[in-house]
Amino acid sequence: MPGNKPHEAFNAFTTPLVDALECVTTHPRMEFSAGGSSILDQKHNLLLVGRQLKNDGYLRLGRSPFELRARLKYMLIKDDRENYGPLRVTTCGYDYSIRTTDGAAVLDYHWHPTGLSHEKRPHVHIGSAQLRSDAVLSSKRHVYTGRVTFEAVVRELIELGVEPMSKDWGDLLDMCETPHLLHRSWHHDYESETGRNAPPD
Repeated sequence: MPGNKPHEAFNAFTTPLVDALECVTTHPRMEFSAGGSSILDQKHNLLLVGRQLKNDGYLRLGRSPFELRARLKYMLIKDDRENYGPLRVTTCGYDYSIRTTDGAAVLDYHWHPTGLSHEKRPHVHIGSAQLRSDAVLSSKRHVYTGRVTFEAVVRELIELGVEPMSKDWGDLLDMCETPHLLHRSWHHDYESETGRNAPPD
């Protein structure tokens, strides 16, 4: 999301994330690595948390049987393109995890283009809570997704049965997601997402 100053770009990026989280919990906030909102061209971690955060980093979602952990990697960059800058926060990776309150994995959305894993493309793991012992898939299988927005994960939670905090949650999530979709530049990351060279423009 664009901004004229570092804090403007950072707030444009994080405000919709917190607003989206408010669709399923009260008083969410963000924790980010030191200096993360102002240092250019350096990766930082962003954790979305709330009042009901547990020691293991999972957020209880009201009286629902589900918990959520959300971690993003981001970078503040310069962008000279019209309507994209002069400064912009870009997502460099994410880890969204939905599990039951007894600790069983439901869905894990991952995108880690750098790191130890051989799989660099965006994918989801279907948790063991959703698989029979004789299932064709395992919880280790990478099911490719393309990039998944945080708002899409919140929608999934509500569709799984988490009670939304407001009746117009669908409109609110659309409003939160729209700025991200308008300013994304995912085509620049084609190679890291697909493992193939980018096609010519």
